[in-house]
Amino acid sequence: MDLSTALAALKDGTLTARDLAEACIAARMERPDARDNPYAAFSAGLLRAQADAADARRQAGQPLSDFDGIPLSLKDNYGTGTVCGGTWPVFAGSPRRLPPMWNQPGGVVGRLLAQGAVITGKTRMVEFAFSGLGANGHWGTPRNPWDRDHHRVPGGSSTGAPLSLTEGSALLALGTDTAGSVRIPAAWNGLHGYKSSRGHLATDGIVPLSPRLDTLGLLAMTADDLIQGYRLLTGTAIDPLADGGTIRIGRAPDVLWQDCSPGVVAAVEAALDRLNALFRPVGTVTVPELDEALALFRRGGLAGAEIYGFLSQELPAWLPSLDAYVGPRIRASADVLDYEARVAFLDRFANGVQALFHDVDILALPTVATTPPLLADLAEPSAYGRANLMALRNCCVANLGDMAAVTLPVGTDAVGCPVGLQLLAPRGADARLLAIARTAARHLAGDD
Repeated sequence: MDLSTALAALKDGTLTARDLAEACIAARMERPDARDNPYAAFSAGLLRAQADAADARRQAGQPLSDFDGIPLSLKDNYGTGTVCGGTWPVFAGSPRRLPPMWNQPGGVVGRLLAQGAVITGKTRMVEFAFSGLGANGHWGTPRNPWDRDHHRVPGGSSTGAPLSLTEGSALLALGTDTAGSVRIPAAWNGLHGYKSSRGHLATDGIVPLSPRLDTLGLLAMTADDLIQGYRLLTGTAIDPLADGGTIRIGRAPDVLWQDCSPGVVAAVEAALDRLNALFRPVGTVTVPELDEALALFRRGGLAGAEIYGFLSQELPAWLPSLDAYVGPRIRASADVLDYEARVAFLDRFANGVQALFHDVDILALPTVATTPPLLADLAEPSAYGRANLMALRNCCVANLGDMAAVTLPVGTDAVGCPVGLQLLAPRGADARLLAIARTAARHLAGDD
C-alpha cells in the first residue's frame, strides 16, 4: 500500500492505524535475515503503542492531522526523544550508541510527532553518512533487492530507508542528503526521492556530516507520496501543475552523462524524449564552473573536513573505531588547509547556478551514472573510492550548487537494476519542483 492510499483509507475509516502497524510488523517479520534488516532499531511494541494512541484520537474525533497513524521510518542520525514511553537509540551507523544529547528531536521530528506520524524505527546508514554506496563494516551491508543472485549495494548513506519501503514496513522514509544520500538509494531501488534545498527544512536534532551542505530528504513509492510527505513536513499542499508546456527543461552538461554504466543513458534519454513532448526543451545548459566544482568534490569538498572537525570536538572516542569504508577518508581530511577558499568558491558556484535558472526551469540528467556495484568489488580501498565518487558525481552537483532535486524511476540498465532520472531546480523552488515531478511521473506512466 502506498502513502496516498493509506491516507484515504484512514480518513474514510476503512483502515485503522493499528491495521497499518500490524502490516508493517508482518512485513518486517517476513524478512528475518539480520544481514538484510533495514533497521538499526525496530520495536513492534512501540509501533503498536503509537498506533493505538492514534486510533484512540480518531475514535474521539480528535485526530492530530490527516497523517495521524501513518507509519514512517527515520534514518539512524535523527533524534526522537521519548515517544509513548519508549525511544530508539542513535548510532549514526557507528558501533556505539551516541550520547543522549544526540537523541533530542529537532524541528522536523517535532512536527512529525505533533501530526501523529508513527515512527516504525531507525534505518541503517553508512557510518556518519560519509559515503553514497551503503556499505557499513560494523552493521553489515544489506543486499540490493533488485539482484537476487549477487550481493549488490543498496546505496547510501540512507541505506535502510529504501529497504523499509520495499519490504513494506514503512510508507514513507526520511533520510539526509549531503551529496546524494537520499537520491542514490532511491534511484538504485526503483523509488522516488526528494532532496530539499539548503535551509528549506530544519536540520537540527540530526547528527551532522557537513553543516554547510546537509539537507533533508524523502523516499517514497510514488511521486504523489512525495507530495504528501512534503505536506506532512511543511504543512504546504502542492497544487497540480497548470500547464506543462510552460516548463523549460534543459539537459545537464555532457560531463554528467559520460562514463555511465551500460543502459543508464538509454533509459534516461528515452524518458526525456517523452518528457520533451510535455515540457519545453531548451537543449544543453551550461553550468558555470562545473568542472572546478567537481574537481573540488573529488578532493573531498567540505564534508571530509567538517565531519573530522565534528568528531574531534564532539565524539573523539569514535575516531579510532571508524570502519574501513569511511575511516581512512575522514582521517585524510584532517589537514585540509584551504577550507575557507573552498567555502568561498562554493558560495560563488551556487550563486552562478541560481543565475542559470533565468533561462530554464529544471535541469535533467541521470540520477546515478552507474549500476549498483557488487559488494565484493569494493574490498580494495581504491576500488571503493572510485565507485563512491562515480555514484555521487551526478548528485553532488545539487548540494554544491544549492538546488532542490528529485529522482524518478525510469527503467532498468543492462543488468536489470533500476535507473533514475534526476530533475534539479533552484534553491527555494522545492514545491514547484515537486509539482513538476508529479506531472512528469504521471506522463511517463501514461496517466495524463
